[in-house]
Amino acid sequence: MISLTEEEWAVLKAREDCNYVAFVRGDIVRDYPELADDPTLRDRLNAAYAQTKELGFTHDGPIVDFLYVEATDPGFYKTPVVAAWLNKPGVPGEQRFEMLLQVARKKQQEMKEKH
Repeated sequence: MISLTEEEWAVLKAREDCNYVAFVRGDIVRDYPELADDPTLRDRLNAAYAQTKELGFTHDGPIVDFLYVEATDPGFYKTPVVAAWLNKPGVPGEQRFEMLLQVARKKQQEMKEKH
């Protein structure tokens, strides 16, 4: 059995996180080719991923959704209203983000139906 120090474990975890974000970035660029030339994308996605961890996200789906929103709406989670909502006590940040997405999708659907 391999025994790792805390420092070695932290390095492995950081690499795993970096690879995860790079993989999602590849999907984002596939879906939004115009973002391939965005020099800020990688750093923004890494910062957004770190934010999901701070907010206590545990499921891949919401994490990926959060990164996609960041890719197309830079810094969305830093706006005062969104930050306050995501950090509001009582409901986990991951669940609050999913609620935010549901509202946005419903409004988008309503706008499509009006036109």
